[in-house]
Amino acid sequence: MSEALVALVTALGDDELILGHRHSEWTGYAPHIEEDVAFSSIAQDEIGHAAGYYSIAAAAAGGDPDVIALGRPANAYRNAILCERPNSDWAYTLARHWVYDIAEDIRLEALEGSAHADLAGLATKIRREERYHQLHASMWLKRVAGGPVEGRTKLSSALSLVMADVPGLFEPFELEDEAVKEGFLPVPSGEQLERFKASAAEGLEAAGLPDAVGIGASGTRAELIASSSGDLIARDEDGDGAADPPDGAGGRYGRHTPSFDELWDVMTVTYRDNPGATW
Repeated sequence: MSEALVALVTALGDDELILGHRHSEWTGYAPHIEEDVAFSSIAQDEIGHAAGYYSIAAAAAGGDPDVIALGRPANAYRNAILCERPNSDWAYTLARHWVYDIAEDIRLEALEGSAHADLAGLATKIRREERYHQLHASMWLKRVAGGPVEGRTKLSSALSLVMADVPGLFEPFELEDEAVKEGFLPVPSGEQLERFKASAAEGLEAAGLPDAVGIGASGTRAELIASSSGDLIARDEDGDGAADPPDGAGGRYGRHTPSFDELWDVMTVTYRDNPGATW
């Protein structure tokens, strides 16, 4: 068993599962019925992708994909902080949808060259499906950016909040050096981050939002994303009077926001009440 492979695919699955759960919370609440159906479908896709990653982890470690998905304590999940943030409003959800799908495409493109045949094959399959998610997100970005000032303003503010968490999406995985050395992860997270910055800047330019957030093709992590005033977005989600880390880091090592505990409790309650049950 390669512990590096298991750590990698478990974290990848956690991203998909947690974001899929957040997307599913829009079912019955999206702005109109077409989006209710669309976001429910996207959520289902993400959870299905998580199952694929967990299957590889289970095959490598000799476990059960369902246990990996739903049988771990909250601090054992390795998803990026951005994926677990509450949905907030529609603007925030769209901004996260757009940003995450760009980041995921960059990751999947890299994983298509993985030395692990099953992981490379899964990445190719998922990437084909994710193409439709990208088209959906881009359509909404351009639609709102080209609409009334109120919507454009809300979207720009939401993008600033989302972008502040982007470095956490590219936080190195546990045992990443080993995963890179063994060829499971052909492109390190830091290099993927640079690719994201270039791709996101191009996308914002195409949508007419070049100044919505401060993205540069180079710079340090702290310089990656800034608010319109030039200050990094700071949050105090736990209410302790201190700003949370501005880069969305910690998730890859089991350090989550307070909102994650509630999400985990809802997501796993059926499995915990009926361990080993199948459907």
